[in-house]
Amino acid sequence: MKNALTFSPLDGSLHISDYAVEIGPNLTKAQAYVAFASFHPTKVDHGNGYAWLTLHGMNLGGHPCTISLGFFGERLERVHWGVELSDAILEEGWPTRETSEKEIQFVRTHLGAVFQRSFRKGEETFPWGVAWSTFDSKGFSASSGLRYVD
Repeated sequence: MKNALTFSPLDGSLHISDYAVEIGPNLTKAQAYVAFASFHPTKVDHGNGYAWLTLHGMNLGGHPCTISLGFFGERLERVHWGVELSDAILEEGWPTRETSEKEIQFVRTHLGAVFQRSFRKGEETFPWGVAWSTFDSKGFSASSGLRYVD
């Protein structure tokens, strides 16, 4: 499937099919801006060293997916993603709690298969960092991603 997002269980890096650039802790902000320009990225620089690059048009397990690359300085520190399930229910444009819980379960199942971990508690720690999929009660939405260690 075009622009499929996959994970490496060895180092937590991500790959987008048909793109040679690996998304991992060695990816710089400048490299990402050039490599993923075709995804019409949204750039947000907070002016405090943190900047985000959001890419649209990928899929995770066959479902539309958006990823956000979080940089501190030039270093990729974390990656967040959201998945649009086909049976998603929205209220005033926002996913319901039930929809968020379905997304979380889908992502946990996907991550569990890739990383050979249960993700029952929503988060797993690895030598390269942490991967999670949980409900963010403050944002009232699914929160999935990974964070690389220094």
